[in-house]
This record gives sequence, structure tokens and C-alpha cells, in this order.
Amino acid sequence: MTQSPSSGLRPIWPYIGGGLVLALAVGGYFLVRDLIASGRPMPGFSLLADAPDPSLHGTVAYFGVSFGASGDPKARPSGGCVRVVAAAGTPSKDVLCFDEEEFDTGPQLAFLPDGRLQVTMFSRPPEQPLMTAWQKIVDVRTGETEDVPSTQLPEGPTAVEATVSPTGEQILARSSGNSAELVLVTADGTSRTLWSGEVPLNYSIVAMWAPSGDWILACDTRLLIVTPGDPAVIRVLVAEPTGIGDFGETDPLLPHYAVTDLDLLPAEG
Repeated sequence: MTQSPSSGLRPIWPYIGGGLVLALAVGGYFLVRDLIASGRPMPGFSLLADAPDPSLHGTVAYFGVSFGASGDPKARPSGGCVRVVAAAGTPSKDVLCFDEEEFDTGPQLAFLPDGRLQVTMFSRPPEQPLMTAWQKIVDVRTGETEDVPSTQLPEGPTAVEATVSPTGEQILARSSGNSAELVLVTADGTSRTLWSGEVPLNYSIVAMWAPSGDWILACDTRLLIVTPGDPAVIRVLVAEPTGIGDFGETDPLLPHYAVTDLDLLPAEG
């Protein structure tokens, strides 16, 4: 009896079925992982306002939005205020407020060497890059505000270069998938992880040095103060969202906050 040439071959269906089962298992693993990550809360840090730290010097400026009576953060803001807060956690105050008719995207904030605050707001024409709408200079100490003449306005946002501490240390902020970390890189190239943790999906974090190099300002929608000791300490300076429109959301070189070493607000008590 003649044997068929193919009779010695094993059927391929078990291999196909096994491959499908493996693919479904792998896909299910990532789906479950993402579902878990999507429900994971933001990393928890203590609030500086609850326990102010007088050893921290400097002032941070940011923009706090207002959503009107609804309070819905998904709605268009009804207005907002540029605020300054001492790096120590308190005090804080509003220095420039405006309603929804006065803004589109922004603001970009920058401290001038004398401690005054430059506030720049932008508009985005259809299919065009951001253009400067207006710019004001605010004296944080006195509250006096001056308009920058239209002939002196910049064309658009100014990218902020990555900063290093006076001793040459860099801070790297990384986030990928469901994990994030802050890494300190010294001038000789050695590195030390200041913080790492599991985070929600789409979590992102950026960081910049205070000019003094004594502490780091990080942003993960909140504003965080990081003191790079051993161990490092992270505290929440500002808990509410900052920025309006899409300014700074996709480009870490366009922050909607600013920092100075100057103590511009009188200490409480």
C-alpha cells in the first residue's frame, strides 16, 4: 500500500489555534494593565500649604482658570487669574485677572531680572502658528500693570531652554506607559533617581531648576516643589490646573509657569 506523501505531515491548525490563544492572552494582559493604569490615581504628595517650609526661597507664577458657576473643568474657562505663590507654600495672591473675552491660548509667563512679571497671551488663526495677542508687565510687589505697545510685541511664544543648576546638575523628567521618574544627572555624568512611581495612563511630567539650584519646579498638571536631598522630598505647591487652550500641553519648552529666586511676597506672621 502506497503512503501519501503528505500523510507524515502534522496538521497546522493546532499551531494556528495556539498562536491565536497566545495573541489573545497577550492582548488581554495589556488591556487589563491599561484598565488598571487608567484607574490609578495621581501620585500622592503632601501639600506645602498645609505645612509651609520657610527654608524654601523664591516665587512661582502660574495661571489659575475659573470655570464659572458650573465648575466643570471640561467646559471653556470663564476667566482666570495670574497668581504668584511663595515657594515656601504661602502666601499667595492674584496679580492679574481677566475674563474669557480677553484670552485664547496661554499665558506664557516670565520673570524679568527686577522681579516684574511678563504675561503674554496668544491667539491661533486658522491653520497658522500661535501669534501674540497682547503682553503686559506686572509689578508683583505693587500690583501696577503696564501694557506693552503693539510695536514691541514678539511674534509668538519664546521657547524656554532646558535649565541646569549652578553646579551643572540636570534634571530629567521621564514618563512612559504607567511609570514615571525624576532623575538627577551630575556634571560628571553620574545619575541618581530622585523619584519613580506608577502613574495613570497619559501621565506626563516636566521639570526645571529654580535659578538658585536649591530646588526644582516640576509640573504634572499640578506644580510640585522637589528638594533634591537624599532622600528627595516632593510636595504639591499648586493643585489646580494651569494654562488655557493647548498652550504648553504638547511642548514642554512652552511652560505656563515661571520661577524666580526673589522673595516677592511678604512672609506671613
